[in-house]
Amino acid sequence: MHYDWIEFRSRFPALESRCYLNTAGGGVMSRQVSAAANRYYTEAVEEGDVCWNRWVKRSDEDRAFVAQAIGCSVDAVAFLQNASLGFNIAALSLKPEAVILALDAEFPSCTTPFIRAGHTVRFVPVPSSGYIDASQLKRAIIDTKPSVFVLSSVQFANGFNADLQSLGQVCRDLGVHFIVDATQSIGAFDVHMDRDGIDVLIFSGYKWATAGYGNAVFATGLHWLQVNPPLIGWRSAHNAYDLVNNKLDLIPSGIGHEMGHPPFPGIFTMAEALRLMKEPPAGAISERIRELTGYLRQGLHALGIPIRSHTDPHHYSGITLAEMKNASRVKKDLEAKNIWVTARQGGLRISVHAYNDTQDIDWFLSELGLCAF
Repeated sequence: MHYDWIEFRSRFPALESRCYLNTAGGGVMSRQVSAAANRYYTEAVEEGDVCWNRWVKRSDEDRAFVAQAIGCSVDAVAFLQNASLGFNIAALSLKPEAVILALDAEFPSCTTPFIRAGHTVRFVPVPSSGYIDASQLKRAIIDTKPSVFVLSSVQFANGFNADLQSLGQVCRDLGVHFIVDATQSIGAFDVHMDRDGIDVLIFSGYKWATAGYGNAVFATGLHWLQVNPPLIGWRSAHNAYDLVNNKLDLIPSGIGHEMGHPPFPGIFTMAEALRLMKEPPAGAISERIRELTGYLRQGLHALGIPIRSHTDPHHYSGITLAEMKNASRVKKDLEAKNIWVTARQGGLRISVHAYNDTQDIDWFLSELGLCAF
């Protein structure tokens, strides 16, 4: 798919002086996303709180954009500080002692809030590649009888990219709520709540969205529980600006979960980052990531380094887990060469985004060949 990737890359200054293959740990930020945050801080410095109505209007526009981008209604979107808070809200929204199903290698923030809330989490064993399909999920649900299946759309260590639509259909058919963490996919791969049957979508913006730290989205679908938010503040009320302090009249979704004042910088950076990722033609970001991932894996094969990620290109993400007993030492050696990757689960995790290019990968492979053996 034709697109000017050189110009796209130029918007991320951090790439000019380093080989950055660690978006799965944290993405680099573009100039325009930084500008969105700086605009807010500049206005606050120069004008003070007289900008409140302007900021609220801008955040309403950004909320509508994000809702359209992820396939849900505007009033279902809440902006939070991080994904972990979103998972705690989800866990506290369930009836007591619910049964939760998750993969056995799932990220802790997807499971521990449910354990802390008194629910039972049962784990589905999956291979080291992270693979799970609709038939496997169906058997696991029939065996464990959960009320919720929670899944990272892309697994954080091995990079398995799940077929959300088929898994969501199984959940819908069997009456199980589907909660998805899209932190390792939002901005890189298409996620659509209505199409994919997602009841709760949660994601932080600091990885593939490239929105930096301190922002996240918690969005609910039409089939999610219509209960009062478990954590509240003054802005959780339907008529928040009436400032009623002796009774509850709460919004069950969206702003109701934000509790207090809008996290303006996080809203502005998240929306601007997702606008940037929507700028290339539809599917171009994910196509480029898959192409670069394929190029990387060919290079790893040529070096004789085993890959523990799933081999089917349909399930490629930007993450590749290379088997390496001395991964922590290799990671440090690469950092000395200004090459940035991560050691994970006994291997070296290499993650490419659309802002990377084959020169990054060639640089990495040439130095890896020198320090890995």
